[in-house]
Amino acid sequence: MESIELTPTDRQLLLYDIFKGSRQVELADITSRLPIGRKMIQRDMKTLRDAGLLEASYSAKEKAYIVKRVEPRALPESAAGHKGRKYLHLSKLNRIARLMNELYTDRSSNYWDDGDSYYSCKDCYYELFPNANERRRQRDFAQLNRIGYFVHYDNFFRRYKMWENTNLREDFGVYLENGKLMRNMDWRYNCF
Repeated sequence: MESIELTPTDRQLLLYDIFKGSRQVELADITSRLPIGRKMIQRDMKTLRDAGLLEASYSAKEKAYIVKRVEPRALPESAAGHKGRKYLHLSKLNRIARLMNELYTDRSSNYWDDGDSYYSCKDCYYELFPNANERRRQRDFAQLNRIGYFVHYDNFFRRYKMWENTNLREDFGVYLENGKLMRNMDWRYNCF
């Protein structure tokens, strides 16, 4: 089975994935899917907050993070103050999180009936991000695949295929190996 080493972007998007389907998240829920420490979780949550993706705070009474907001918003004004790499990273996180929530394709269409005129996730991408170029779209789709949101072009059906199930994933296939976070790329850890 193929495994990949997780980047900080992968890790932060998987953390966002945990929060996006919940109102309350215990630390044990996070660490069972992402084997990282509490300080790393707090740093990643701050990054997600800076990217306009998440508002959550820890409640000692509930012994859990209470989610106030998890829908992606435009980058906050505070992010505009960041220059260079930091701003690019925050905008990428924001863009991928929007795709996790809003990307859509027409699943009822088939090539033999509709030809090349159908609404694909590629069309949806360019509606969401009209100024994006083809290379950015390819990189964003590759990023979605890295975190288990399956998107690909099927040459036989001449259609884009993407995940259908957005239920909470209990296991991301993430594990520690020699001090590095790795993700098993087996299909059972993906959204389908």
